This record gives sequence, structure tokens and C-alpha cells, in this order.
Amino acid sequence: MSLGQSAHEASVMSPIDAISEFINPGCQRLLDIGCGAGHLSDDLVSGRRTVIALDPFVVPGAPALRIQGDAEPLPVVDDIFDSVLFHWSLHHVPQDQMSLALREAMRVLTQTGVLYVVEPEPIGSWHEVCQSFHDETAVQNSAAVEVDLLVQQSAGRRRQAYYFYEDHFDNFEEWVTELMELPHNDYSEKAVRSSLVKDQFERCREATKYVLRQRVRMDEIRWD
Repeated sequence: MSLGQSAHEASVMSPIDAISEFINPGCQRLLDIGCGAGHLSDDLVSGRRTVIALDPFVVPGAPALRIQGDAEPLPVVDDIFDSVLFHWSLHHVPQDQMSLALREAMRVLTQTGVLYVVEPEPIGSWHEVCQSFHDETAVQNSAAVEVDLLVQQSAGRRRQAYYFYEDHFDNFEEWVTELMELPHNDYSEKAVRSSLVKDQFERCREATKYVLRQRVRMDEIRWD
């Protein structure tokens, strides 16, 4: 499978395959903002590429270098990275700080640097199952608006692509367990186990598995 150049062409891919196809293979110094545990950051380290993984709650690891910090402001000097990545992280920035976070990313890019923003969209069975207790529609839409504004106001050149993220589960209990183990969740297990959620989950059965998908938008913005 390959990335879709428009939303209706999106196909199922893993996050690392999608990112690896989308970003410049010649990127040598990448900052991954909002990296979480840093697993994707580690996967992106290859050859001559150095990856700095930044998150307020980052944990030790390798081969990506971990730095504890926020997106606004970034604890990084100007003009140092040839690529900056927000991977499923911009919509977690407070809405009134998203614009600042994007400007901070621009600040630490070199003159020919490239900004990548990868964001889930409120489209797909993942969204439908979770909507009643964890609806991220508003913040995901806000992130998309802020990226649009950045492109317009900074005269950036944008390239877009889309894919579907996919998860497989054996049963409802496995899904609930995984969901409740996610860090910094703001929902209760009672809400997750509601009859509405369970009914929505049951609709995702495909053969012997339950399959949940979410469409993901990828933006590349450059100014050279």
C-alpha cells in the first residue's frame, strides 16, 4: 500500500511506513515534538539521521535522544533542525497555544527546513466508537485550522497525503484494557463500558477480529 494523495485515496498503513514514505529520506536532524514514549522516534533513527524526541513526560530510551520539554516554548536554539515533526501531537497542545507551537517549530528549523504535521481526523470507526466518551473532533479541527493559517500567513508550500491507521482486537475486553492503559486519559472505565460504546464496537467485527480504523492527514510545509 502507498499513501493517498487525496482523502478518498487513503489506504491502510502503519504509522512508521506512512511517515517513512512521506518525509524527506535525506533528513539528517529531526525533532519529534510530543513523542510520547518515543517509540516512533526510535523507529525513525536510521543511517545518518539523528532524531531528538521531545515530550513533557518523556521516558529514557534509545536510539533517539530524549529531551523533556513542551512545544511552547521549545527548549531548543534557533535554526538547528532540517525537519520538525508533530505526530498525533498538535491536537494535544492547548488550543490557544497551537499557533505558538507551530511558530516555535518554524523557529528551530533551518532556512531550508521542513515542517511535518501528522494528525488524526474525526473520520473512521475509532472515532465512532470513542465519540460518546472521548470526542476529539473540536481539537482535531482546531489543529487543522491552525495548520491552514500557518500556510496562508507564512506563504508556505504544502504537500498533503492521507492513510488509515488500523488496530485489531480479539474482543471488547482487550480493547477496554488497552484503552484504560493509555497515559493521561480523561475518561472513566464506566463510560468506556457503556452499552452505546459496546454496540458501536460490535459493529467493527470483521471475520474473527474487531478492526478499528481512523483516517490520518499528513502535511508537509516548506519555505525554500
